[in-house]
Amino acid sequence: MKPVGTITKYYPFIDEETKSILDALMDEASSYYGFVGLLCQTVLENKVPVNLAYLAAVHAWWTRKKEVIELIHEKYKNVPYILPWKYIPDMTSMDQELYHDEIVEIIEIAMESSLEDWIATELHLLHSYFHYPYLGDIPSLLEPLEKAKRIINTNPLLKCFESLLCTLEGWAKGTEGYVADSLDVLRKGHQLAEAHDDSLYRYLNLIIQEAFLLYINVKEAIELCEELYDLAQDLGVPYLIAEVLNDSSIAFESAGEYDLAISSHLEVRKITGENDFTSQILSRVYASLGDYQRAFDEINHFIEKNPTRKIPVWYLRRARALALLNRINEAERDLETIHSKVMKSGSDFLLGAHYHVSGVIEITKGNYLAALDILEKCWEFYQRVPRVLNHNNILLDLARVELQLIENSVDASKTYTPGKWLRKLETHASERDLPGIRMQAALIKSEFYQKHGQLKDAIATLQDALNITDSPGVTTLRKRITSRIQEIDKQIRDAEMVS
Repeated sequence: MKPVGTITKYYPFIDEETKSILDALMDEASSYYGFVGLLCQTVLENKVPVNLAYLAAVHAWWTRKKEVIELIHEKYKNVPYILPWKYIPDMTSMDQELYHDEIVEIIEIAMESSLEDWIATELHLLHSYFHYPYLGDIPSLLEPLEKAKRIINTNPLLKCFESLLCTLEGWAKGTEGYVADSLDVLRKGHQLAEAHDDSLYRYLNLIIQEAFLLYINVKEAIELCEELYDLAQDLGVPYLIAEVLNDSSIAFESAGEYDLAISSHLEVRKITGENDFTSQILSRVYASLGDYQRAFDEINHFIEKNPTRKIPVWYLRRARALALLNRINEAERDLETIHSKVMKSGSDFLLGAHYHVSGVIEITKGNYLAALDILEKCWEFYQRVPRVLNHNNILLDLARVELQLIENSVDASKTYTPGKWLRKLETHASERDLPGIRMQAALIKSEFYQKHGQLKDAIATLQDALNITDSPGVTTLRKRITSRIQEIDKQIRDAEMVS
């Protein structure tokens, strides 16, 4: 592989022997991931400068090389600034909760030793990455970032770390809801990464960009996922490839392209094995497609394997699946289990999700007026969370409840128009160019017309929906629409025979 800034950015700070070893390893490797493997092997099998061991720990951390990271830390357990890189974050929010206190203490101990500025800068950035659990306490992210920034400003050579600083600042702004400001900071960080030829930092920046771009433009987010996938493939890091597939899945789900969302996550599973994050998302997707048993199965075994870990998102996913399976008592018990955690979080996302599941429970009970009231409160919470996926799901359920509240009426002298929530759903899906959501809206609209005996309008609506897209992401929805067309067409023919 050719020398890249991801590796050579450290050259101003390290000794000639370490540089020489890194040059030789880059010559031998065919990819960044291959280089990291060779670097770790060299450090484990030889007596090398401590700086090289530190770099091996850092690169092993970013590439999630679990199989060697423990060995590196065992060999260099007496080096305080290597130890913080021991903690591999598989799932960010969960591992923040699991490791936060310990890693902060270890970093503070390391800082008490006489660290070179470049190492201190990286440790402050690592601390930001592990800021207080669930991404909720922004000051705990910004405080170490400010410390890193002060050090960087004292030495122009440390500007090579500024791209990662921008990435973490952009993450903070986006988490606070300032998506446009977040994207501005992230784009600055991306330019810095390109200027330093740092493909890893470029990847880290773009993956956060994609997450927040998804709030405002799903189509552009999907296109960015394609760029990210190529970049992850070039780096050759399996974890990063899986991460892109995960984010692609969420982007496809946001567009209503559920089949591609599922296939993306099945690919993730091939790379990483089973993990709770993949199961959470698959549970949500299967529920959206009406496969409630699979939605339940995907998340249930993680809760059963971890009975003491009351992770709100796990229980919200399972409660939704249970409600849709008409297992009301169990669904309500799951909501009660995490109710206090959700309330204490102050998170609009979690509060909205709690209301959403409560509304689904009322739908299953047949309490449609109560469901409408609860889901409208959920909509208010989600208005403060600029996330397309949340808006999709709540608008779909509001439109479905609204449909249930309409009484069947066949009066040829009247023209019936859809209610406000279905109109809002259609506008939302059209303005944001969400093909699968448009198709689901068409299915609901056809039911509306059926209720009023407007069967030809119902068929026309569905036929128009088939022209929205033939993407493989909507294969299941297209089959469902075709089946409904056939069903309604039979109704029309039966009615004509009777008359």
